Order: sequence, then C-alpha cells, then structure tokens
Amino acid sequence: MDKGDKLRAYHQLRELSKDHEVHLFCLVQEAPSDETMEALGQVTKRTHWVKMRPWVRFARMGWSLFSTRPFQVHWFYQRHAAQVLSKLLAEEQPDVIYCQLIRMAEYVKDHHEFPRVLDYMDALSAGMMRRSKLTPFPLQWFFHAEASRLRRYEATTFDYFDAHSIISVADRKLIAHPERKAIQVVPNGVDNIYFEPLKDGPPKDTRPTVLFTGNMSYPPNVDAAIRLAQEVLPQTATSGIKLIIAGTKPSRRVKQLATTHIEVTGWIADMRTAYEQADLFVAPLRIGTGQQNKILEAMACGIPCITTSHVLAGFLDPENGILPPPLQIADSPEQMAAAIDDLMQSPERRNAIGQESREWVQKNSSWSAHTAKLTSTFVHSTQHQSSIHHGKI
Repeated sequence: MDKGDKLRAYHQLRELSKDHEVHLFCLVQEAPSDETMEALGQVTKRTHWVKMRPWVRFARMGWSLFSTRPFQVHWFYQRHAAQVLSKLLAEEQPDVIYCQLIRMAEYVKDHHEFPRVLDYMDALSAGMMRRSKLTPFPLQWFFHAEASRLRRYEATTFDYFDAHSIISVADRKLIAHPERKAIQVVPNGVDNIYFEPLKDGPPKDTRPTVLFTGNMSYPPNVDAAIRLAQEVLPQTATSGIKLIIAGTKPSRRVKQLATTHIEVTGWIADMRTAYEQADLFVAPLRIGTGQQNKILEAMACGIPCITTSHVLAGFLDPENGILPPPLQIADSPEQMAAAIDDLMQSPERRNAIGQESREWVQKNSSWSAHTAKLTSTFVHSTQHQSSIHHGKI
C-alpha cells in the first residue's frame, strides 16, 4: 500500500467485509503477486483483476486530444475491461456498486440497473490546477487543460450516481455541482493499533531528526521534499539536523537530495521504524488535495507535525463540531524553519504536542467509524434499504 488511494481502499474493504459480501474489481499493470492476492482474499469474497493493454492506453491518449473527457479517464478506460465488469455485474447482481475515483466512473455510470456510489476522494480538478501553476511552461497547457476537463467531469458525473462520498469538507466545496452538499464526507482513518510509538524499535540517531514520508514519485510529495531540503532546512538555526525522506519509488530529483545529513530511504517494509527515528514530522505540501495519511500516521505515532494551512484545510470539519488537530502551521520556508527550531529547543513541548496528536487521532480517525458513514451512502443509494445492511458490494 504505497499510495493514499490504495490505503483508503484496503481499509474500507477490511471494514466492509465484516458485514458485507465484497467483490473487488480492479485494473492492474502487471499480474498481482500471490502475497497480494492472499491479503486481498482476507477482505473480499473474490478479487477480479484485468491487466491493462499498453497499446490501447496510448491509442486512447491520442484519441483524447479530440475529446472533452479528462485524459486520465481515457488512460484508465479499456473496452475489454468494461466487458469483463459487465459480465461480472450480470453474474453477481450486487446490491450496490461502489466506485473509487472518477477515473473509474466510465465503467459503471451507465449501469442504471444497480445503485451506484461514487467516491470522489479528492477534488482532483483543484489539485491539477495547483500543479499547473508549478509546472514548467511546456507542460502547463496539459495540466491546465486536464484541470478544466476534470472540473466539468466532476460535475457532470455527479448526476449518474445515486450517492457520493469525498474525504474532506474543503474538497467538497470544490466540486462544481449545485447539489455538492449532498456529498457525504468520509475522512481517511489510521490503524491506531499498528501505528503507535514502538517500544523496541531500532536505536535512535543522536542527531535532531526531521522526517517526511510518502510516495516519492508523486509530484506533490516530490515538490515538498525538495522544498524541505533546499529551502527550509538551510534556514534553521538548530545545528546538525538530519532529514529522512522515506517512501517508495523516489524520483531522480529526490534521490539527488541525498547527502551526509539527508537520507533518502526508498521503500521501507515497516514505516513505523522511520517514524520512530523522528523528533518532528515536517510536510511543506502546497499542491495536492484530500487528507494526508502521512500526517495521520505521524500523529498516531506521537510525533509533532509541522505543515501548511493547505494541509490543515483537509482536516477541518466544523459541520460535525470536530476540533482541528494540533498541527503546527507554517506556510513559508522561513516560518517552517522557525517552527522547527522552536520545537527542537523544547523537548517538553514536543512531547506534549505529540501526546495531544495521538489523542486527537484516537478520537477522530477510526476507519471503522468513517466506514460506517460510507455504509450510510449505500443505504441512501437504494430504496430497498433492508437489503443493504448485510448486502453484496
């Protein structure tokens, strides 16, 4: 689970499988390993996967230039996969179809014979527009065009589905549909039993240590890692700070950040070992959308988090009276460097914020409670509510 959408999908599958018969249909670039299928077998009745055909993908991207649909919708749609899914639906006759991300909507939006729930996850159009502003000129047109296409598609696809979910209130506000308030906010959670301070972890480095984690090929994370290494840390007054950049598939630009005081780890089998090394978690994210799993994991491990108001917005939920998490907010490199120095000089304050962070996560970030909200969207998506409480998805 090296990406946020995979993490969300897995934990929702795990929770849903407790009371429902769940069938997973997914697209893959290569056949899943036996280990993967075994893990999915524990949270699904059956997993159906279809391998994407590369030549079809590139052919569809050529056709996308003459279309108004988002490029990523073309990239993920293949007719043979749609035929497999249609046959599966005819055989299983599910009570509800739950579709994760609008890039999969083309596969199910016209199956009017079944109730359909769409998980937007994020306002992808807003994230793409932010990326366009930080992209070199030759690629700006592509990202700007994709943002415009996504915005239209997010709105028009809404009407094909019977119910909808999204990660945050902030993202819901960015869906350009007049009935967007009907979208159920279903935040991300964290496994509080797994993510906790380790009692028998590896020896900790004696240097003051800052950590940033994530999929290090994902552009928002790449931008944040470079910003942290090149703009934030050089302005800190604390001597001897070590930076750990931990996460799968680091891009070439991230790998080039490695020095004697900056460690780029690549994939780590147990991310808790990285959290255990950290005095502070610092995430200078300025693009991307949704709610950051990395922040939830760090807080669950009792680590104080310094991040941006952009990230904080994904956690705010005034409608349900949820108090904001104890994140330390700093938007400029200068402010972030000052926040790092302030906390590094005060172990007592670090410990207090870390404890408060873990308590906030334990109270507000249960996958079980959040998936219960998701289940309510299944009920709303059909008039036959009695068949949904222990239904087939």
